[in-house]
Amino acid sequence: MPTSPPPRTLLRLAALAWLLVLGLFVFPSAHADTLRFGGTGSAIGTIKRLAQAFQQVEPGFQLELVPNLGSSGGIKAVGSGAIQLGAASRPLKAEEAATGLRAVEYGRTAFVLATAKDGVQNLTRREVADLYAGRQARWPDGQPVRLVLRPASDADASQLASFSPEVKLAVEAAQAREGMVLGMTDQETVDVIERLPGGLGTASMALLLSEQRRAHALAIDSVAPTLANVENGRYPYTKTMLLVLRADAPAAVNRFVAFIGSAAGRRLLAETGHVLPVPAATTAAAR
Repeated sequence: MPTSPPPRTLLRLAALAWLLVLGLFVFPSAHADTLRFGGTGSAIGTIKRLAQAFQQVEPGFQLELVPNLGSSGGIKAVGSGAIQLGAASRPLKAEEAATGLRAVEYGRTAFVLATAKDGVQNLTRREVADLYAGRQARWPDGQPVRLVLRPASDADASQLASFSPEVKLAVEAAQAREGMVLGMTDQETVDVIERLPGGLGTASMALLLSEQRRAHALAIDSVAPTLANVENGRYPYTKTMLLVLRADAPAAVNRFVAFIGSAAGRRLLAETGHVLPVPAATTAAAR
């Protein structure tokens, strides 16, 4: 079965445990407009850049990042009041929405296979299936391919499996093999892809661009994951990115969400690999 570097396997559980403790007590904020944020790793770099831009408008605004939550952890943390703003790459479940949470789409970003290996720009879906099934174990120059998997329960594993029925079977086979490397978070996965010679794994364009990563996205069946190809549907593998907040969110949260939907915010979203929703979708939800 896949294995993960031991020091990081409990990061997400530790973060959630800390948030549970935080939610039991009321701490005085270091600043009136300090906003605690966490959620899917694909959003972290983008939201940090948006927060930096928002500080030019509201110098008193501060963003405090709670790492290693993931989509579900971020949603739970918003619901408990441990953080004020979350980010998710999945819709709210009915029971989550029933607690007074709302989700605001701020863009779609390409879901990609990424590597830091030079000279590799494209994989066919057949090649993806062969790589994950173990039928193909080397890059064209002979270097071993080092797969970095996500947990079988993770949305990235499911999204990769959606490439084709053959890829689905291959991903399941890879999950069952002993000694495979496992990335527990979006950031950890890309860290390992970049560290391992010949590394290959899943990522998002938002993460790669917003964090200026060394790893690069691969075209699939010769279709590159560009904004134009995502928007026109030629590249169909995407993540819908959502902000999660409570209906009674503090005013600073609503102002920040409104800024994300502004012209300045939308420029930053495009720069970080997001196909934008209709402008009113974000701003109206923040009123």
